[in-house]
Amino acid sequence: GASVSLLLILVALGGRRPAALAGAFVVGVYVVYFCCGLLLLLGAEAFTARFGAGLARLWNQPEALELVIQILVGLLLLVSSWLMRRSSPAKPQEGPTAGSSPASMALLGGTLVLLGIPGAVPYLAAVERIVHQDPQGVTAIAYLLFYNLIFVLPLLSLIGLRFLFPQRAGKIFQSLATLSLSVLPKLTAVAVVALGLVLVADGIGWFLGHLLLPVST
Repeated sequence: GASVSLLLILVALGGRRPAALAGAFVVGVYVVYFCCGLLLLLGAEAFTARFGAGLARLWNQPEALELVIQILVGLLLLVSSWLMRRSSPAKPQEGPTAGSSPASMALLGGTLVLLGIPGAVPYLAAVERIVHQDPQGVTAIAYLLFYNLIFVLPLLSLIGLRFLFPQRAGKIFQSLATLSLSVLPKLTAVAVVALGLVLVADGIGWFLGHLLLPVST
């Protein structure tokens, strides 16, 4: 997730509308991070445990919730790959992000966060610290806003460099974007589609009793 985010923001900063596209991408990342953190503060973990137990009884499958999440993540990967293809320029001469819009970049940013949340150990640990401190009302929201800002600071710093040194940084980002677009998108798309298909097929296979990925016990 982090490497793909870096690739996308480099491409955005090397394009013709760096402020709109890179800014929208960071907004998408920030908003989804904030929503996930807010759900955790509101007790989503306890709700998830109860919901998971209900699904387990319904389908007679102890890992029902994990499998549903796995299938959803796989579908999100497939959708993300499609969005990345739509966001890439149709013709090389049009330049990086010529076919992108702020809305698509924001959606991509948010999708990447959703895909990475299960493995976002530092972020989950930060939210867990807020929960343990048991802040109330506005204080809890302020903590969450601050922690989310910390997690998007690397992306914001790249945007800051682009506009603090518009000529020099602009040329560097354009070169990086061109290099990234020439090699990485095809490799990333293949990997994302393959992983998405495997996750969906394996999740459905678990429900049907046909395991795609062997599990050692």
